[in-house]
Amino acid sequence: MKKRTSILLSALAVLLILLFLFSKTFIVNVFSGRVHFPEERIGRNLAMEDGKKFVVFRRLHISGTTGKADDYTVFKVRFQFKSFGPSINKRLSMIPAPFLIGMKGFREKYWTIDETSGFFQGIYQWESKALAEKYISSFIFMLMTSRSAEGTLSYEILPGRDLSKYIEERSSTSTSAHGLMRYHATAVVCPGVGPREILDR
Repeated sequence: MKKRTSILLSALAVLLILLFLFSKTFIVNVFSGRVHFPEERIGRNLAMEDGKKFVVFRRLHISGTTGKADDYTVFKVRFQFKSFGPSINKRLSMIPAPFLIGMKGFREKYWTIDETSGFFQGIYQWESKALAEKYISSFIFMLMTSRSAEGTLSYEILPGRDLSKYIEERSSTSTSAHGLMRYHATAVVCPGVGPREILDR
Protein backbone atom coordinates (compact mmCIF):
# COMPACT_ATOMS: atom_id res chain seq x y z
CA MET A 1 0.00 0.00 0.00
CA LYS A 2 2.82 2.39 0.89
CA LYS A 3 4.60 1.67 -2.40
CA ARG A 4 1.39 2.29 -4.34
CA THR A 5 0.90 5.60 -2.55
CA SER A 6 4.47 6.65 -3.33
CA ILE A 7 4.03 5.76 -7.00
CA LEU A 8 0.82 7.79 -7.16
CA LEU A 9 2.53 10.75 -5.51
CA SER A 10 5.40 10.53 -7.99
CA ALA A 11 2.97 10.39 -10.92
CA LEU A 12 1.11 13.39 -9.53
CA ALA A 13 4.41 15.23 -9.19
CA VAL A 14 5.22 14.62 -12.86
CA LEU A 15 1.81 15.93 -13.94
CA LEU A 16 2.14 19.05 -11.83
CA ILE A 17 5.66 19.65 -13.06
CA LEU A 18 4.39 19.56 -16.64
CA LEU A 19 2.19 22.53 -15.76
CA PHE A 20 5.29 24.46 -14.79
CA LEU A 21 7.33 23.55 -17.86
CA PHE A 22 6.06 26.55 -19.78
CA SER A 23 6.79 29.10 -17.08
CA LYS A 24 8.77 32.10 -18.21
CA THR A 25 11.84 31.25 -16.12
CA PHE A 26 11.90 27.66 -17.38
CA ILE A 27 11.63 28.72 -21.03
CA VAL A 28 14.33 31.37 -20.67
CA ASN A 29 16.74 29.00 -18.93
CA VAL A 30 16.22 26.08 -21.30
CA PHE A 31 16.14 27.90 -24.63
CA SER A 32 19.02 30.21 -23.77
CA GLY A 33 21.24 27.19 -23.09
CA ARG A 34 21.69 27.96 -19.40
CA VAL A 35 20.75 24.49 -18.12
CA HIS A 36 23.68 22.14 -17.52
CA PHE A 37 24.29 18.80 -15.81
CA PRO A 38 28.06 19.03 -15.16
CA GLU A 39 30.11 15.85 -14.69
CA GLU A 40 32.72 17.69 -12.65
CA ARG A 41 32.64 16.66 -8.96
CA ILE A 42 30.38 13.66 -9.61
CA GLY A 43 31.61 10.93 -7.27
CA ARG A 44 33.18 13.51 -4.96
CA ASN A 45 33.17 12.57 -1.27
CA LEU A 46 31.92 15.30 1.07
CA ALA A 47 32.59 15.33 4.82
CA MET A 48 29.79 17.34 6.40
CA GLU A 49 29.97 19.45 9.56
CA ASP A 50 28.41 16.71 11.69
CA GLY A 51 30.91 14.10 10.51
CA LYS A 52 28.53 12.38 8.08
CA LYS A 53 29.94 11.54 4.66
CA PHE A 54 28.04 11.89 1.39
CA VAL A 55 28.87 11.19 -2.25
CA VAL A 56 27.79 13.49 -5.12
CA PHE A 57 25.81 11.56 -7.76
CA ARG A 58 24.20 14.38 -9.80
CA ARG A 59 24.53 18.11 -10.44
CA LEU A 60 22.24 20.70 -12.01
CA HIS A 61 23.61 24.15 -12.82
CA ILE A 62 21.98 27.27 -14.27
CA SER A 63 24.63 29.44 -15.89
CA GLY A 64 24.60 33.22 -16.19
CA THR A 65 25.16 35.76 -13.46
CA THR A 66 22.12 37.24 -11.74
CA GLY A 67 21.69 38.74 -8.31
CA LYS A 68 24.47 39.86 -5.98
CA ALA A 69 27.11 37.29 -5.05
CA ASP A 70 27.11 38.55 -1.46
CA ASP A 71 23.44 37.57 -1.16
CA TYR A 72 23.92 34.02 -2.41
CA THR A 73 22.70 31.40 0.03
CA VAL A 74 23.45 27.71 0.43
CA PHE A 75 20.46 25.54 1.35
CA LYS A 76 20.83 21.94 2.55
CA VAL A 77 18.11 19.35 3.10
CA ARG A 78 18.66 15.82 4.37
CA PHE A 79 16.27 12.89 4.83
CA GLN A 80 15.61 9.18 4.35
CA PHE A 81 12.95 7.99 1.93
CA LYS A 82 10.22 5.93 3.57
CA SER A 83 9.86 3.57 0.61
CA PHE A 84 11.92 2.03 -2.22
CA GLY A 85 15.64 1.42 -2.17
CA PRO A 86 18.50 3.85 -2.90
CA SER A 87 18.82 2.88 -6.58
CA ILE A 88 15.15 3.61 -7.34
CA ASN A 89 15.13 6.77 -5.26
CA LYS A 90 18.20 8.04 -7.08
CA ARG A 91 16.20 7.92 -10.30
CA LEU A 92 13.05 9.38 -8.71
CA SER A 93 15.13 12.22 -7.26
CA MET A 94 15.35 13.61 -10.80
CA ILE A 95 11.65 14.53 -10.67
CA PRO A 96 12.22 17.99 -9.10
CA ALA A 97 14.74 19.06 -11.77
CA PRO A 98 12.26 20.65 -14.26
CA PHE A 99 10.53 22.41 -11.38
CA LEU A 100 13.84 23.79 -10.06
CA ILE A 101 14.81 25.02 -13.52
CA GLY A 102 11.63 27.11 -13.56
CA MET A 103 12.08 28.59 -10.09
CA LYS A 104 13.24 32.17 -9.75
CA GLY A 105 16.60 32.49 -8.03
CA PHE A 106 17.65 28.85 -8.31
CA ARG A 107 21.28 28.54 -9.43
CA GLU A 108 22.56 25.05 -8.68
CA LYS A 109 21.94 21.76 -6.88
CA TYR A 110 24.10 18.84 -5.81
CA TRP A 111 22.36 15.51 -5.19
CA THR A 112 24.30 13.46 -2.62
CA ILE A 113 23.81 10.19 -0.74
CA ASP A 114 25.23 8.45 2.32
CA GLU A 115 25.24 4.85 1.09
CA THR A 116 25.81 3.52 4.61
CA SER A 117 22.78 5.10 6.28
CA GLY A 118 20.60 5.55 3.20
CA PHE A 119 20.25 9.30 3.82
CA PHE A 120 19.89 11.57 0.80
CA GLN A 121 21.07 15.19 0.90
CA GLY A 122 20.40 18.04 -1.50
CA ILE A 123 22.73 21.05 -1.47
CA TYR A 124 21.44 24.11 -3.33
CA GLN A 125 22.60 27.57 -4.36
CA TRP A 126 19.93 30.27 -4.23
CA GLU A 127 20.36 33.93 -5.12
CA SER A 128 19.23 35.07 -1.67
CA LYS A 129 18.15 33.86 1.75
CA ALA A 130 14.58 35.00 1.02
CA LEU A 131 14.40 32.81 -2.09
CA ALA A 132 15.84 29.84 -0.21
CA GLU A 133 13.18 30.29 2.47
CA LYS A 134 10.50 30.55 -0.22
CA TYR A 135 11.54 27.13 -1.55
CA ILE A 136 10.53 25.59 1.79
CA SER A 137 6.88 26.42 1.08
CA SER A 138 6.99 25.12 -2.51
CA PHE A 139 5.07 22.09 -3.76
CA ILE A 140 8.24 20.17 -4.55
CA PHE A 141 9.58 20.60 -1.00
CA MET A 142 6.25 19.49 0.45
CA LEU A 143 6.38 16.42 -1.81
CA MET A 144 9.86 15.70 -0.49
CA THR A 145 8.53 15.98 3.05
CA SER A 146 5.68 13.57 2.31
CA ARG A 147 8.09 10.99 0.87
CA SER A 148 10.55 11.17 3.77
CA ALA A 149 10.58 8.72 6.67
CA GLU A 150 9.09 10.22 9.82
CA GLY A 151 11.55 12.21 11.89
CA THR A 152 14.37 12.16 9.33
CA LEU A 153 13.95 15.39 7.35
CA SER A 154 15.87 18.50 8.35
CA TYR A 155 17.24 21.50 6.49
CA GLU A 156 19.82 24.22 7.00
CA ILE A 157 20.18 27.71 5.52
CA LEU A 158 23.64 29.26 5.14
CA PRO A 159 23.33 32.93 4.06
CA GLY A 160 26.16 34.66 2.24
CA ARG A 161 27.76 31.42 1.05
CA ASP A 162 29.04 30.43 -2.38
CA LEU A 163 28.16 26.81 -3.17
CA SER A 164 31.30 26.01 -5.18
CA LYS A 165 33.52 27.19 -2.34
CA TYR A 166 31.38 25.33 0.18
CA ILE A 167 31.71 22.07 -1.79
CA GLU A 168 35.47 22.49 -1.99
CA GLU A 169 35.64 23.08 1.77
CA ARG A 170 33.61 19.97 2.49
CA SER A 171 35.76 17.98 0.03
CA SER A 172 38.93 18.80 1.96
CA THR A 173 40.10 16.37 4.63
CA SER A 174 42.03 19.11 6.40
CA THR A 175 40.52 21.92 8.47
CA SER A 176 39.82 24.88 6.20
CA ALA A 177 40.32 28.48 7.21
CA HIS A 178 36.59 28.92 6.98
CA GLY A 179 36.16 26.24 9.61
CA LEU A 180 37.68 28.66 12.12
CA MET A 181 35.30 31.47 11.23
CA ARG A 182 31.93 32.19 12.78
CA TYR A 183 28.83 32.48 10.66
CA HIS A 184 25.09 32.27 11.19
CA ALA A 185 23.25 29.18 10.02
CA THR A 186 19.63 28.29 10.52
CA ALA A 187 19.08 24.56 11.08
CA VAL A 188 15.50 23.39 11.17
CA VAL A 189 13.72 20.09 11.60
CA CYS A 190 10.46 20.34 9.67
CA PRO A 191 7.27 21.12 11.65
CA GLY A 192 5.67 18.03 13.07
CA VAL A 193 8.96 16.17 12.90
CA GLY A 194 11.02 17.72 15.64
CA PRO A 195 12.25 20.90 17.35
CA ARG A 196 13.47 24.05 15.64
CA GLU A 197 16.82 25.51 16.53
CA ILE A 198 19.01 28.41 15.46
CA LEU A 199 22.71 27.64 15.31
CA ASP A 200 25.49 30.19 15.67
CA ARG A 201 28.63 28.57 14.36
